[in-house]
Amino acid sequence: MRRNVSGMWRPSLTLAAATIALASIAGCATTGADGSGLTRIETTPPGALVRIEGFGECETPCVIEHNGPRAITIARVGYNKVEATIQPGDRLLAIALELAAPSGEVQAEELPPLN
Repeated sequence: MRRNVSGMWRPSLTLAAATIALASIAGCATTGADGSGLTRIETTPPGALVRIEGFGECETPCVIEHNGPRAITIARVGYNKVEATIQPGDRLLAIALELAAPSGEVQAEELPPLN
């Protein structure tokens, strides 16, 4: 809980988001009566930006509620972006991001002596 400007305590948004994420993993229904679904998106490494067609954005790991197929784009600085489509029945989308410019060798130069 956090204290707002008037000094009253209010629930933290982070706690609410964590509760929703845990509820979706704990075996709750992934498709609602209206056809909506919950999909958890995870990336390796975490912290990638996910843009959801028609909804907005979130940072991985995150849980998205959607009522139909949605195009998503996952991006993180230094890694190749990934485009995918999620369906209402998809519970988990786990993506291993690839480095944009992997290198096999590191070139090192000798540093000048410090006085």
